[in-house]
Amino acid sequence: MEFAKYYNVTNKLKETLERKEKILFSYTRGYCEGLFVCEDTNDIWIARVFKGYNSEFEEDENKWLVERNKIDKYDFCELLKKKQNYNLKINDRWIRDNYISKCFDLNTIIEDIILMDDENGLESWDNCECDSYNEAIKVIDGGFGIIELSA
Repeated sequence: MEFAKYYNVTNKLKETLERKEKILFSYTRGYCEGLFVCEDTNDIWIARVFKGYNSEFEEDENKWLVERNKIDKYDFCELLKKKQNYNLKINDRWIRDNYISKCFDLNTIIEDIILMDDENGLESWDNCECDSYNEAIKVIDGGFGIIELSA
């Protein structure tokens, strides 16, 4: 993943739902209008875009809500190690980041982020109310652009 750039993974979510519908318990078809993922220094950020909700999570057909959450990269590595039955000691960020980027392809990383977010119950770290989808994308983008990821 490119550092500090959001990826539009909405199609990957849809494809994951098609293949693993019985595994995903929080994400469902039509759950959100857009799903975006970004790798940061210590965390992986997830942004969900909802149509028809304000910042208080009340229905408001004229609003769009950007809900963000973060997954700690060390926690993410633990999930990956468990899936591989791998016993690598990850005690610094260089080993952690190399393990993620060099041992897994982008599609696997994205799918595992979706699965981990789902398993954690789609927690919300913060949110931002917007007046349009384009405004929601600008909130997520931050001026750095969004990379489209196909399924």
